[in-house]
Amino acid sequence: MRKVVLVIVLVFFFISCGIDIPEIEVKLRPPMGLKASFTTNDTVMLEFWGFNEEDYFSGYVVFVSAYYSDIADTTKPLSEKNKIPDNQTGTLPTFSVLPTTSPQKYRFELPLTTKDEKNNLVFFRGVEYYIAVASYSSSKKIYSPLSNITNVVLTN
Repeated sequence: MRKVVLVIVLVFFFISCGIDIPEIEVKLRPPMGLKASFTTNDTVMLEFWGFNEEDYFSGYVVFVSAYYSDIADTTKPLSEKNKIPDNQTGTLPTFSVLPTTSPQKYRFELPLTTKDEKNNLVFFRGVEYYIAVASYSSSKKIYSPLSNITNVVLTN
């Protein structure tokens, strides 16, 4: 009888060795209420609310396209969509922001000389652009879901 109990205990011990430890869910909150406007000083002004208190949060990435479907396409991962890197470093996020403990209203400007990650100029006068923003973690290489998609026309 002892041998049977010992065998059963050993079997359960070896079976339990293959149980994975659940991973902590890693995610970021998306920006909310995105608005874009073309200013008189030739910049695109972005305004939105954001709140990410995670220590791995790095800032916000801006996605821009002249075609709504390029940004709205849910079958294409965010990593493959046209995005704007930081103007100084050429890396993501577009705007570095520290984690916060409460929602904050952010206001950022993109000059008409802004370039995308392929080093192409993004903005041209007389064109309507679609813009969205996502929270980003440089250390984990993850994005939040996109904010709302808004549009702006760069008037002549």
